[in-house]
Amino acid sequence: MKNDQEIRAARAEMEAAKTQSVRTFSEKPGTPRRYRIYDKIRERVSLRTVDLVIAVTALLIVGLLIYGILTGNRAG
Repeated sequence: MKNDQEIRAARAEMEAAKTQSVRTFSEKPGTPRRYRIYDKIRERVSLRTVDLVIAVTALLIVGLLIYGILTGNRAG
């Protein structure tokens, strides 16, 4: 009986060590890769910079769309 208790205690200790190791050495277990990349970007870049990049990209798209409409040829 004592042997069974020792085995169970050893197994519980191994499981606890495994979960601690996963927490220590992995970023976020089970998360998709894109979220890990987003987290890395979020750590290094401010939210204001991300907003600025989105605004500039939107303005470029709208500007190029208007330019294309104004300079486009009508086939008829």
